[in-house]
Amino acid sequence: MGSRTTSVVIGSTILIVGALIAGDNQAQTPAAAGAIPIGVVDLVKVFNDFEQTKVLNDELKRYKQELAGKQQKKEEHISVERETLQGFAPDSAEYRKRGQALKKIMIEYQAEMAVEQETLKDEHRRWIERTYETITKCIAEVAKRHGLQLVLTREELETGVEDATVLQRQILNRKVVYNDPGMDITGEVLATLNDGFAKSGGAKSVKLGP
Repeated sequence: MGSRTTSVVIGSTILIVGALIAGDNQAQTPAAAGAIPIGVVDLVKVFNDFEQTKVLNDELKRYKQELAGKQQKKEEHISVERETLQGFAPDSAEYRKRGQALKKIMIEYQAEMAVEQETLKDEHRRWIERTYETITKCIAEVAKRHGLQLVLTREELETGVEDATVLQRQILNRKVVYNDPGMDITGEVLATLNDGFAKSGGAKSVKLGP
């Protein structure tokens, strides 16, 4: 009788321990199931390979060349005026008159160039801000498409740099050291961006300057 009671007690103890272990495992399961779906994107590549960025860079180059052309013409005009001025006696009324006119031309030229340069900087900055906004919206769109709750930016290491300090800075600034290739949405983001850019007018939609 005593042996039977002992067997019952041992059996009950085993059942209780088993239940506790099972309960502990069940408590841990939601944590694993609740893992956040994460994706990665090469933001530098997206910026550089986005067709809008390429067009913007071409437009920026064109506008700078246009400004350089204006600058050259103005400087040639000033040079001619300066040479003409040398043909008059320094104490003559005509010399003073033309000297004042030349100073006015030079001041107006410097002011015009300063305004043009600031305008270019402002427009370029606005386009960069606009591009970043477009890219982040697209990343969010692609992320939602795949049920991702978090997207991290990753960068390829430029190992060809000669400066060890630059290389070290690159290494220390990296956000993602490794990711499963299946987590990378860079290609899909780029394809979506370029498709949207083409549909919105492509190169004709990017304009700098007057």
